Amino acid sequence: MSAPAALCPSCGQPTSGRFCANCGEKRIEAADHTLRRLLEHLFGAFTHADGKVFLSMRHLLLSPGRLTADYLRGRRKPYIPPLELFLITNLIFFLLHPLIGSNTLTTDLNTHLHYTWHNRIAQSLVTPRLAARNLTVDAYGVIFDSAAVTQAKSLVILVVPIFSLAVLALYWRHRRHYSVHLVFSLHFAAFWLLLICASLTLTNLVVRVLRSAALFPSAVGVSWSIIGFCLAIMAVYLFRAVRAVFARENTWVTVAKALMLGIAFDLSLQAYRFVLFFITFWTT
Repeated sequence: MSAPAALCPSCGQPTSGRFCANCGEKRIEAADHTLRRLLEHLFGAFTHADGKVFLSMRHLLLSPGRLTADYLRGRRKPYIPPLELFLITNLIFFLLHPLIGSNTLTTDLNTHLHYTWHNRIAQSLVTPRLAARNLTVDAYGVIFDSAAVTQAKSLVILVVPIFSLAVLALYWRHRRHYSVHLVFSLHFAAFWLLLICASLTLTNLVVRVLRSAALFPSAVGVSWSIIGFCLAIMAVYLFRAVRAVFARENTWVTVAKALMLGIAFDLSLQAYRFVLFFITFWTT
């Protein structure tokens, strides 16, 4: 009389082979409980994930639009999902934030009060609060800036849906689902985060070298150099990305749309900073 088939621990169906025919669960053997097998699984998981990260980052940086185009074609397994890729680049940005010293996404109180389009609104709200709490602007700035860093880590995702509306507006004639524009925006925002990290790191390095040679570039000059460099890279990237994802159009039409998308992304950042100010203000 044959022994009864073992039951799968996941679905409860009888199974006699190494894998369950119903759900694919592997049958546990004595060797699966050894330290060696555990280390093999850990190594395999790491190398598999690492391969996806490397390939996704390589295409994100060197092949504009390819990740989005492959995603839309259904070739998704070799890459990290769009949202996960954005969150990874967002994490990289905020890990490097103390080193590169950027207020691009965090935006301190002083910037809100003097260097944004909503500075008058910010001043009208902050001034009575300082009087009510008997605080100086510097003292409140310490509280506000710390909270802004925390809020920015989660609120930065707002840039993506705002920017995707601009992509939709320029390519609505293509009759694509909104998810297409959203995935395109996620990939571009991920690229932009890495671009900011690289440009600011390079800028800090150049400034230190110049200072060591007794040369002191102006803050305004440095700021405009960063802006010009990033805008040029963004324009080229967007031009190649939209040609890879959407149907090819006349070259000059594509150039114009790439420039408009660059402007739209900057406006998306301005809208994000406006929301960031209000949420940080009301929570501090």
